[in-house]
Amino acid sequence: MSTPPTTDEQFWQLIDTFINTANEKAQTMDRNVIGPALLFAATRFNAYMLAMATGNVEDFGKQKEAAMKYYLEQHEKMLRDNFTDFESNFEKYRAS
Repeated sequence: MSTPPTTDEQFWQLIDTFINTANEKAQTMDRNVIGPALLFAATRFNAYMLAMATGNVEDFGKQKEAAMKYYLEQHEKMLRDNFTDFESNFEKYRAS
């Protein structure tokens, strides 16, 4: 019997799934459409997550600014980390 993946493994598997889908789409679509589409999908899902966590529109409204601050901070950190990674591995990543 196999062991189910951990949350961390699921996290990275899901990221790989999204990236692989984006790379496949890049074969037939403009990359300038793909990136913004992924970003919009993430923001749409984050709004859904807040709605599910709060349960009503009043609490949603009260927690919206804190959630936006959190997501903006996370996005900036992830963007900086990935830019640093790509800068360090530029030729390797462009060749793959």
